[in-house]
Amino acid sequence: MDFHSAHLIEGSEVLASHCSVKANARLVEVFQRTEDGGRPYLFVEDEEGRPVGVLAAADVLRRITHPNPFEMRRWMDMPADSALQSRIEVPELLEADNGPPSTPEESSQYTKVSRNGALLGIITDSDVLVSWKSIQKSMKNAQGDAVTGLPNRKAFDYHLDAEFNRASRGLHSVSVVLVDLDFFKQINDTYGHAAGDSALNHVGKALRASLRSYDLVARFGGDEFAVICSGCRPGEIDIVLRRIRETVLALHEAPTIPRPLPTISVGAAVAHDVRLVKSSADPVGLADEALYAAKEAGRNQAYKVELGMDGNTMPQFVEDRFSNCEVVLA
Repeated sequence: MDFHSAHLIEGSEVLASHCSVKANARLVEVFQRTEDGGRPYLFVEDEEGRPVGVLAAADVLRRITHPNPFEMRRWMDMPADSALQSRIEVPELLEADNGPPSTPEESSQYTKVSRNGALLGIITDSDVLVSWKSIQKSMKNAQGDAVTGLPNRKAFDYHLDAEFNRASRGLHSVSVVLVDLDFFKQINDTYGHAAGDSALNHVGKALRASLRSYDLVARFGGDEFAVICSGCRPGEIDIVLRRIRETVLALHEAPTIPRPLPTISVGAAVAHDVRLVKSSADPVGLADEALYAAKEAGRNQAYKVELGMDGNTMPQFVEDRFSNCEVVLA
């Protein structure tokens, strides 16, 4: 690494509007901001002005130029925070034992740290300022699952809360789908963890491929995946479950995918009006109950609950078989 001592320029200022954007700003507006300002990165702020992440102009461009016209239009209307690769939590610096870091005016000099000509960060008298570009991949991996590359449980929880807040304003539905690999422990015990990881990886990729680009697919933990879908009208969650079934069936028919492959049990819950539920945890709990019903009924099938239709919260049978293959190790 190269270290270069230099001085800060006192009085150097940039308007906040040039380098920040509100979390609820539409992506098409954010794209216009990056085009006009020519800035490759923008701070994303919540309603109270607190930073929640850094958004790269390249990520915005990739989403609003999606090859599917419907999904492209949907991305254009999505809020800025939906495109964040990872989110940050800024501590209350004033509560720190040593007080807040020095401001540029208070610091007499700084040291620029670079590698092969690329800026890694800046060291001041009392702080280290790291280049976002240099840690972007690491930050993304911090909220990703090592086996599948999908977002992890922490990222799922954050996204679900954000989607609920957005749905309460836009009055659209939020759906949670839980997908469990049948008899996964037996695969690990019989064939080893490498076979289990392979099964998780292929099922995770299949789930991601079967859903819309703006739906979230996460590794929920162990042998379970979780999906967040928005905007499903009454009965449309059945279409989502059918796509999942067809994609899993295609895995079983693909000769190049290693065996064994498990079947899946699925539980889904749709909150058609999020104002009628106490918290975002409610549909997760109902989806888990529907998943339990699918397992109790023999696995390899799906059950659902749709809130806001007839008041019924009992899991309803949807699909009896997700594959015409036998359940592995059953």
